[in-house]
Amino acid sequence: MDTDSNNIYLLNSDRPFHYFVSGKYIAKAGWKHERSMLSENYELVIGIKGKAFITINGNDHILQKGTCLLFPQNASVEGYKKSDTDIEFYWFHFFPKDEHKKITVEELDDSLGDSNKLSKIINYAILPEEYSIEEFDKILTSANETLALSQELNYTDAIMSYAVTKLVLQISNDYINSLHKLVAENPKAHMIKDWIKANLNSNLSVKDVAANFDFNYRYLSRLLKAETGFTVENYILFLKINIAKRLLLESNLPLKVISDRAYFNDEKYFLRLFKKKVGITPTSYRKNFMKEFLINGKTDKDN
Repeated sequence: MDTDSNNIYLLNSDRPFHYFVSGKYIAKAGWKHERSMLSENYELVIGIKGKAFITINGNDHILQKGTCLLFPQNASVEGYKKSDTDIEFYWFHFFPKDEHKKITVEELDDSLGDSNKLSKIINYAILPEEYSIEEFDKILTSANETLALSQELNYTDAIMSYAVTKLVLQISNDYINSLHKLVAENPKAHMIKDWIKANLNSNLSVKDVAANFDFNYRYLSRLLKAETGFTVENYILFLKINIAKRLLLESNLPLKVISDRAYFNDEKYFLRLFKKKVGITPTSYRKNFMKEFLINGKTDKDN
């Protein structure tokens, strides 16, 4: 990304954004975004696979797994290089019904450090032009659910408007948390979370985590809960459930295989715990949310 492309967009969310259209785009290696001009809406793009090289209003960006791009209204968008591998990404078109504006990183930093200025943007979604999502599995699950809802017969447009607003706000929250301004996370808690993610397996226990950091396991759980709202045990389960959700929506794998890949010891335990935490069975979750929303070949991405 160019060093000058530090645009931040503030989108007032007092009322839900108006949803237009969304989809999942898949292209083979060699794809290049053709030159186009966005209309009055915004477009949120979330990378899933490969790398796409995209210029937004003269600023070069790389869209890859775990990153998102925000195309502002009336943006000039084009590819500046062909993709080296196959690519996949989700895209959502929406429009804020209330105030929306562009600021710089410096202006945002100034606002986050001033309580009076902060109070004026507290109800805004805050998104940079390019961002590497920290809690990617969580955001990816939400994006999957939003796309699935778009394929249903809804009696009101409000359902999709609230769904896309929720997704944008979740990414905004992820971004703000990453700045360590509004939520000054204890560095110990941050290390603990990163270690658990890197060492997640079917046998990982609270005592294993405590032993690695040489902490009393009760102190460890209190520390993590104070910072995240999760005990260590519940944080481990939260990560496993998110993996299972993603596999349910992105694959046709049997539940036994999903149970294994999400690091559960046995299928029956997985089924029971999933229903307890999510509110429905894995089969119902897949049936309710897994829709065919793939868009291949020519779409508005090629116009």
